[in-house]
Amino acid sequence: MLQYLTMSLIAILEPFRDTWLWPGLAEVGKFLGTHLISGMVPAFFIAGAIAIFLDKQRITKLMGAQANPLIAYPVAAFSGGILTVCSCGVIPIFTGILQQGAGIGPAFTFLMASPAVNLIALSYTYTLLGSKFMLWRGVLVMASAISIGVSMKLICGEHEQPAEPANVVMVEEESERTDSQLLIFFMMLLLITFTATGLFDSYIYAGAEKAGITGLLLPRLLAIFAEIAVLAALTLKWFEKYEIILWLRKSKDLFILIFPKVVGGIFLCGLLAVAFPLVSFMKFFDSNDFSGNFVASVLGSMMYFGTIVGVTIVSTLRDFGMNSGPAMTLLLSAPAVSLPSILALAPITGRKKAAIFLALVVVFSALSGYIFGMTF
Repeated sequence: MLQYLTMSLIAILEPFRDTWLWPGLAEVGKFLGTHLISGMVPAFFIAGAIAIFLDKQRITKLMGAQANPLIAYPVAAFSGGILTVCSCGVIPIFTGILQQGAGIGPAFTFLMASPAVNLIALSYTYTLLGSKFMLWRGVLVMASAISIGVSMKLICGEHEQPAEPANVVMVEEESERTDSQLLIFFMMLLLITFTATGLFDSYIYAGAEKAGITGLLLPRLLAIFAEIAVLAALTLKWFEKYEIILWLRKSKDLFILIFPKVVGGIFLCGLLAVAFPLVSFMKFFDSNDFSGNFVASVLGSMMYFGTIVGVTIVSTLRDFGMNSGPAMTLLLSAPAVSLPSILALAPITGRKKAAIFLALVVVFSALSGYIFGMTF
């Protein structure tokens, strides 16, 4: 389904093929077709729900500035790994937990871990690169994410609450909802996200075939619509009308704040990928020295790699002789951060924190890849 949407969007941009704009527009088309429905849109609804329905005390207790770091950082790292979002899709969710009281360290740990290691990322790494890469990718991402979070707190200190746009509304009222109802609500949001990414396609299409439902798009769309219907019914039953309005408004405000910057960054990435093709740097990647890992980390952090595309690119480069060290570096830095995500992050945290986070991702990814290359 996502491939069909991608090709359709690129076809719409076809009149620009012979212009200098084409590489950027094609990249935007691929992004919208691949990640808009499967990652970005669900992420904004999840972020809005976190900001509206989760009270600050709950997040502050687990991930706040005064929380036990032995609990806060692992919780941030592992909760990030549950989501299947890209480096841009995690920005609205990061904004939500930051505004709801998460400390700067755990928040940035979550920001690093979520796009770099999740169920789809690990399963696809195992399929194309083997168990060694999969296991060490998980370990190194978690270690790097926690190290980056701790470093952010040490360098920047604790943060003030991010300024809200004037039209953003927050609520702090107590609710009579039970924890189990909130858990089910958020699990439904995650289920829709997983379904949209194609995680359950084998089951959906097998069931659709037995039911006599065919088509390239129809089975998954029907599954998504069914899940949305269940979510809508639960939402209407458990939440007040004004809360639902605030949730939708918050999701919309986050979309307006973040999404245009993401699209602009994707466009620039498309232009840069043509100007500086990754294969032209292969001479740096044939051995495991720190300079090669550093180049791989910098290039990865500037490009936009989706979860699956990034693993595919690394697998192809391995076939062309890329050393295991720079390959692991690229697996860490490329999904974790990108030019679009940094452009979207800067207005939320400030340019200084965004730049420091980018630098830390580059350094820790290069160091992790170098250690992996020395070990294997």
